[in-house]
Amino acid sequence: MKTISFARGVPSADLLPAQAIAAAAARALERDPAGALSYGAPEGYLPLREWFASRYDVPVERVLLTNGSLQGVALVIEHLFRAPPGGLAVVEAPTYDRTILLLKRFGATVEALSLAADGIDVEALERQCRSGRIPRALYVIPNFQNPAGVTTSRKKRERIVALAAEYGFVVLEDDPYHDVRFEGADEPTMLSMDRQSRVLHMTSMTKTVAPGVRIGALILPPDLWGKIRTLANDTYIGPTHLAQVTVAEYVRAGSYEPGLAHVRARLRERRDAMVEALERHLGGRASYVRPSGGYFLWVRLPGVDTDQLATAADAAGVPFVRGSSCYPDGRGRDELRLAFSAVTPPDISAGIERLGALAR
Repeated sequence: MKTISFARGVPSADLLPAQAIAAAAARALERDPAGALSYGAPEGYLPLREWFASRYDVPVERVLLTNGSLQGVALVIEHLFRAPPGGLAVVEAPTYDRTILLLKRFGATVEALSLAADGIDVEALERQCRSGRIPRALYVIPNFQNPAGVTTSRKKRERIVALAAEYGFVVLEDDPYHDVRFEGADEPTMLSMDRQSRVLHMTSMTKTVAPGVRIGALILPPDLWGKIRTLANDTYIGPTHLAQVTVAEYVRAGSYEPGLAHVRARLRERRDAMVEALERHLGGRASYVRPSGGYFLWVRLPGVDTDQLATAADAAGVPFVRGSSCYPDGRGRDELRLAFSAVTPPDISAGIERLGALAR
């Protein structure tokens, strides 16, 4: 029986720009072999940092490149929560499971506030701050959230930035999916709204170029940049410079936007195939937000224990991410995440049919 995995939030091989990356790697080794093959600076390859700085309209001195965006998140969490340990972190409910693990690893007390179709419950956040329970950090995935697929509205983004300025907490804006919108209009980043240096912005090229390049970018307030740079240097000496020089050549050649156009079109087809299959095989039972971009659908199946379903689905060759792993307190036993990014439309249809039979 063929395994059809809905578990991994990665692009399939047909979405990867292999030829363009190969050509960029050859140019990188020809133009700057020392830069490509040495340790390099802990903050990353300067031409690629300049590209990110231009894209986000910030000074290059605020940009630090990492080995994927998750490592950037890990560095920031370590800095914020290692000493003294035990501070409060607020996340969306549900949220990315790896971030929950990192926060707990560095001693944070993690609390999750409800997530609606337009983002986190900002009224609950404000009430919490007014009561004196001010978090050290608020972690938000604003676009096509992992796992829920929702996008935070402009109104809520503005309110989050205002609350951060008023109460002095920092906002970790983890935004790796911004560029994989395939319908609708972009919302401004919270970084662009920030006037008090409260927003730390993370992004990644693993979702827009290829996972294997392992390139993430941190845009940091000036007072944190040097501290995170030192921590990065102490952690891994230098990021993956061969990949960074290669991707710098890739974007310099103008390959980024055409690559995105291809990815967006295929992802939209896969989103549509999954929605159609869910309606056909779980119609009336499953509820979800239809995302306008990204990689995921978050599905609620009332009356179904998705932890038990996950075990059966693994055995049936249709694995998914169980909902309970995406909450700090084990909620979500009737929810699950389905990734459509790595599965072709025919396999999506076949896999959801198999999963629907198990759920019934």
